[in-house]
Amino acid sequence: MGDPPLEHHLAGLEAGLATTILCLFSAVKEISTILREQTTGVDSVAGSANPFGDQQLKVDMAVDELLFARLQSCPSVEAASSEEQPTIKDMPGKGYTVVFDPLDGSSIVGANLAVGSIFGIYPGKGAGKTGREQAAALYAVYGPRTIIVMARPSVASSGSQASAGPECPAPQGGQQQQQHHIVQQFALTAGGQWKPLQPAPTAMDAPPKPLLNPGKKVFAPANIRCAADNAEYSKLVDAFIKSAYTLRYTGGMVPDVHHLIAKGGGIFVNPSSSSAPAKLRLLYECAPLALIIEAAGGASSNGKESILDAPITSTSARSTICLGATDLVEQAMPAVQ
Repeated sequence: MGDPPLEHHLAGLEAGLATTILCLFSAVKEISTILREQTTGVDSVAGSANPFGDQQLKVDMAVDELLFARLQSCPSVEAASSEEQPTIKDMPGKGYTVVFDPLDGSSIVGANLAVGSIFGIYPGKGAGKTGREQAAALYAVYGPRTIIVMARPSVASSGSQASAGPECPAPQGGQQQQQHHIVQQFALTAGGQWKPLQPAPTAMDAPPKPLLNPGKKVFAPANIRCAADNAEYSKLVDAFIKSAYTLRYTGGMVPDVHHLIAKGGGIFVNPSSSSAPAKLRLLYECAPLALIIEAAGGASSNGKESILDAPITSTSARSTICLGATDLVEQAMPAVQ
């Protein structure tokens, strides 16, 4: 008997949310094929820049266009916005707004390193006032395998939202995800099917154990050049080195954050300084990943508050960020303030 279809693993979710998630899984499968079959020119420049001033690659634009086309045909999507096209665009459907970074880490795709896509799903039309209003979030990793990691509402036997598990203590300014989401992981098989990497949760299951735990000596220090004039970041990196932490940093935010999930702990840090300002977009990158990490039992912070509580003032808002095990986020907060 084969594995149950993907729909089985979304049983009990609000129908429109399940439809939106299924649409994104299907699009990610197409993106995986595009990246694997494009043998030349994968990192060629398109000759244009997005509204944030970032140089666009042809593959960025191809993936962005594909995602908008698929969301256009999804009956539960009424608006969408991407890092490449950062305005809220109306869609024909009704139910949810999807915001996304179509190809995070595209600058390293030419080196054949893992890259990813990031998605945040908000109820209704438009993004919420904070990332905590997300109904669900997903990221895809395109590496030796294509994997999707998703935070979505847990479901009780009545179909209502229920507790996703133990609420671990959060560092001050890095509040845990208090809405009840669970994390699910899926891998794309050679036959084009999505296979769960852990059993499907049911209403009768015991609360899941946190995926992120203290004690893992793994760190991913992004924007390292800002350590030259960010004394707290320089001090933090020195502390990790002296404590014999393992460095795991590729330059791609999605695979670097996924490494925390895969290893069950550690920290990703992306601070800023006067010479190296914050670059990550709160709406398209930080908030969706923060939802997933907090649902996995970890924490997020911008040095003042959970990323999920940071006001989304515009689609162009940027943020510093640390993501990971609660103890390490607490330690890293001074560096990202």
